[in-house]
Amino acid sequence: MRSFLIQAAIRLKNNISYQNKKKFTSELLTNRETSYTKYFDAVMVILILFSALILVLGKTYTIPKSILFIDVYVISFLFLAEYLLRFWIYSDVHQEVLELESRGKSLGEIFFKIFKTKIKYIFSLTGIIDFLAIFPQFRIIRLLKLYHYLYGAKTLLKALSKKEFEFKFLGYILLTVIFSFASVIYVVEFGINENITSFLDALYWALVTVSTVGYGDISPVTDVGKMVAMLGIIFGIAMISFVTSVMVSAFAERFDELRTHSSINALYDLKNVVILNGYGYLGSRIAHYIKEETDYNCVVIEENKDKSNRAFDSSHLTIYGDGCSVEVMRKIYKNETNILAMLTLKSSDIDNIYFILNAKSYNKNSIVFSRISHKHLALQYSSIGTNKVIDPYAIIHNRAYHYIINQLQRNNRLKISVFGYGQKSKNLADMCIAAGIDVEIYDNVERNVAHVLPINFEDEKHLEILKGLSHNLIICAMDDEAINHYLAISLKVNEFNGKIIALSDTKQKNRQLKLAGADVIFDLYDESAKEFILQLAKIKV
Repeated sequence: MRSFLIQAAIRLKNNISYQNKKKFTSELLTNRETSYTKYFDAVMVILILFSALILVLGKTYTIPKSILFIDVYVISFLFLAEYLLRFWIYSDVHQEVLELESRGKSLGEIFFKIFKTKIKYIFSLTGIIDFLAIFPQFRIIRLLKLYHYLYGAKTLLKALSKKEFEFKFLGYILLTVIFSFASVIYVVEFGINENITSFLDALYWALVTVSTVGYGDISPVTDVGKMVAMLGIIFGIAMISFVTSVMVSAFAERFDELRTHSSINALYDLKNVVILNGYGYLGSRIAHYIKEETDYNCVVIEENKDKSNRAFDSSHLTIYGDGCSVEVMRKIYKNETNILAMLTLKSSDIDNIYFILNAKSYNKNSIVFSRISHKHLALQYSSIGTNKVIDPYAIIHNRAYHYIINQLQRNNRLKISVFGYGQKSKNLADMCIAAGIDVEIYDNVERNVAHVLPINFEDEKHLEILKGLSHNLIICAMDDEAINHYLAISLKVNEFNGKIIALSDTKQKNRQLKLAGADVIFDLYDESAKEFILQLAKIKV
């Protein structure tokens, strides 16, 4: 017998056809992400609702025998088949047999383990519901099977299950209070109140009172009873507030999961999808341009809750999660033929590189564009197959540089003054120097560079320096944004006749810089977003 069992387990393990059928069945019944599961779920939901509707209508109308036959026999048979299939996929018996055999377990122990595993499903809550739903006399139970097919209901029930401690605590208090109130009212009013003839009546009154339902069929007639009733009502209101807060908290924790699930399902039905990993300033601008100026469909991946909510509020399909997560990538790449390109827009190069590796591991031919924050990492991006690397600072520096050249062509005596020699402007200043342009560079931070002139905005002497630049082309690119605004204002109030260029990195700062007096604003992220859109347009659909 033992030898036969082991041989059978080995045959099942090596039977590819059997394994594929079981895998297909398991995904059909349990995996909400497969394309065919949603159709199966829809059919089962219709059958359940149809059965419940026939049960209800049968109380007042005569149902045709053909419809009753479908309800009593056809639907019951389908539910029986589903029950047996769920019983089958609940565990891999052959795997358990081989594992126990390798550990030298006896035949009795092997049978006990198999029995124990299968019996666990039979007596689980879902197993009992599935079993009872087979029988026509328990048709009303079939409504509970909706738990299997409605992802939202399952998710919310999981959320409530995580609040097990809170609900247990509430249950203990309710039992104690209801029993106490019932005991008091029974002792005080039994024999006086004609509506309280047993302790069950007292329990019923206590529960109705604490729940604040108050049917009015039992009311206290003594002063003590009325005081107990008032306490019960006050306590009931407090308990309702507690339950509400616990449930709202539980649902809020799972709401992002529901929203993400909905977005992923919607993603599968779209064409020309562009995935955006990150919804910071750059991501939001790109998403805006994709939505307003292209025929592509934008899907945002964002792990920051506030940014995720902003993306959702802007009507973008939003996946709340880490784009570097294997699970997230597996879900979005299930229908990879509809993904046109992926853009990773994190400020961290490490996060971007890891995202690209993750994407390429699923499809080495996937098109991935990336933002780069540190130019010295360009080789790392190239080595992993990044299709295009875009440096936001390089973009804005090139635009500003060509603007400067254009101004110099109009007036070759124009002098250029750059305020700031940090990441925001260093490359631009160096480009001007390399081109032989007469440029003065000021910074309030010690740079240890000979051609950078120090300026102290706390010292009044800086005002004299600014007055001497009244006809220059000024570039405001200090690390401290407040100084950029102050600089623009100070120039304008001192009869400044030149032009002020500002390098900005947010829309809000653009408005402030405009009010401060900036004539031309080069938006770091807006200019970069346009470059990403330009690169997307080059992809052959």
